[in-house]
Amino acid sequence: MPSWVADRDGYREPGNYVGIGFAEKDGRSKEQQIEASKNNAQHNLVGQIEVKIKTESEQSTSVSNQRMQKEASSKMSVISDEVLRGLKIKAHWVDRDCTYYTLMVISIDSVKQSQKVKNQKNRLELFKARLAEGTNREKNRDIAVRQKYLGEAQALLGDIDFSLLPEEAGDAFYNKQLDAALIAANKEVANVKGRMALFAINEDGSLSADVRGKMLDHLRSGEKLADRLMDDCNQKDDCIRLAKEQNFDMLTLLNAGTQVVTTQMGSLKGTLTVSKTVYDIQNGRVLKTDKMSTQVIGWGREELDWGAAAEKVMQSFK
Repeated sequence: MPSWVADRDGYREPGNYVGIGFAEKDGRSKEQQIEASKNNAQHNLVGQIEVKIKTESEQSTSVSNQRMQKEASSKMSVISDEVLRGLKIKAHWVDRDCTYYTLMVISIDSVKQSQKVKNQKNRLELFKARLAEGTNREKNRDIAVRQKYLGEAQALLGDIDFSLLPEEAGDAFYNKQLDAALIAANKEVANVKGRMALFAINEDGSLSADVRGKMLDHLRSGEKLADRLMDDCNQKDDCIRLAKEQNFDMLTLLNAGTQVVTTQMGSLKGTLTVSKTVYDIQNGRVLKTDKMSTQVIGWGREELDWGAAAEKVMQSFK
């Protein structure tokens, strides 16, 4: 009986992780018994490595965000095929009861090197994910959120050792992508800083999109630093949120409402009331509110010219 079988629990080999497995005959074919013994040995060996990795997980030295460090390192707690490439069967032995024993080893240095490579791959994948989030305007409308992701991507990229990833494009390639994203984000912030967002809402649905658009165009013609936002919003809070997400400092909101009554003559009299409110959305203040009304007459609802009424109201605003 070899020493690695006689002292399975205490057997060690300097410079190696050791896994010892066995499988009884128990009605198995020889191939099945050998496979079961190998699997048992690998299970024991992997258990040792996982414990080691959990207690001595490689930590970043330059990434300041501890959450990202933990996220990158935690992925090493599960052994991958990549880490086990250097695994080999060193010996096997069969006892008189036909129990099949397998001795499996892997170099500690090999595991450490594989860990380093895997760790860098994890960080690169996290970098790519953060970069994607930081440039996805549809998913992350708030420029501040995208800037946060780009900041995390920048920290991660500075902590990647590309010498361990020869198959990757390299530091210069990814830095170029990141620099372009940062420049675009900074330009976006600069373009809207100090600008006014414009929205028009009509909660009762009487005014068409075309009429509301003309109302906004009238406002825009008098505001050089104003932008009409094309997003849909039906409530004040939604409009403020959308403008803030796009980093505008100010918001002018037109809130239009209509009322229709029947006159003594049997005609219809429609009243359009529009409030114009200016918000300092960065500081959460209302700066100014004006309200104007005008009327239109018709014998049927289809004759009520809300477009003309809206134009008249907008002319009244100073």
